[in-house]
Amino acid sequence: MPKKSRVALVTGATRGIGYNVGREIVKRMALTTTYMTSRVPVTGFSAILGMELGACARERAKFVKLDVRDVEQVDQLKEKIVKNFGGLDILVNNAGIYHKADTSPAVFPKQVQDILGTNYWGTKNVISAFQPHFNPHSRIVNITSNLGHIMSVKGMEDDLKEALRSRFNSCTNECELDGLMLKFQRDAVQGVWSKEGWPSCGYTVSKMAINAYTRILQQQFDYDEREDVVVNAVYPCTKHSKIDQGDIRLLDDEEGGRFVFYMATVMPNSHGVFPRGSVIWNNSRVVDNQDKYTYRYNNKHKGQLY
Repeated sequence: MPKKSRVALVTGATRGIGYNVGREIVKRMALTTTYMTSRVPVTGFSAILGMELGACARERAKFVKLDVRDVEQVDQLKEKIVKNFGGLDILVNNAGIYHKADTSPAVFPKQVQDILGTNYWGTKNVISAFQPHFNPHSRIVNITSNLGHIMSVKGMEDDLKEALRSRFNSCTNECELDGLMLKFQRDAVQGVWSKEGWPSCGYTVSKMAINAYTRILQQQFDYDEREDVVVNAVYPCTKHSKIDQGDIRLLDDEEGGRFVFYMATVMPNSHGVFPRGSVIWNNSRVVDNQDKYTYRYNNKHKGQLY
């Protein structure tokens, strides 16, 4: 494979939205090698993709077993990609876990540790490993959720919700955000998370943290010497079997995959002003105007984000 070939990495890519994003890249970008990872064994997925897209697709797709929580595994994959391609062009961080909240003292701290270990710290492991190796015009997408928006928090007064929003918005760098997540984990262990103003859903906190991290990371890229490296947090509005998604107009995984593909490949000014370091929902009805970091994507007028 020539060094100049583009390379993409999609984590959590053997089912659901992750698989469809990887499949879309393989289908539409013939000169791109796409690494598709999963925490479970990946045997057989290459054959499945080949049956769907043709034999050539098997050459462009590389299925890899990867636990994003394991720094050594992440570093080994990074070394392989950098050695073969020199850098990374597209990264979609989809690997994540969800537990329905159980607030019993014996369970909730373990849930919080497990969820943050993958959704926040695991995502950071991947980005940190590749951060020196993103090529100019790279695109990074962190998959987020409706539960990452303050309006989804249940059982909290409005003033506590605003305080929670402010807590994340006031983080100006990674160290502050990491400290905030360590505090949440500590508060969960000590059984005081509710008194300290946290919701009783570790997944919600993990996605709020990812949204804040996306903003902070873009600010770092804006001061980088590499040209036009963009990161956004994207909610594809696809159905999740365990999450309450209210009255959101849900999409199937194929349509959601096409949307994430678009966000991971669009170049500047392709369709007007392209957001940077923002949270983007693939639904024009659901986001309130109080969150200055969140955009709504208008499906009827493709590319308009407002």
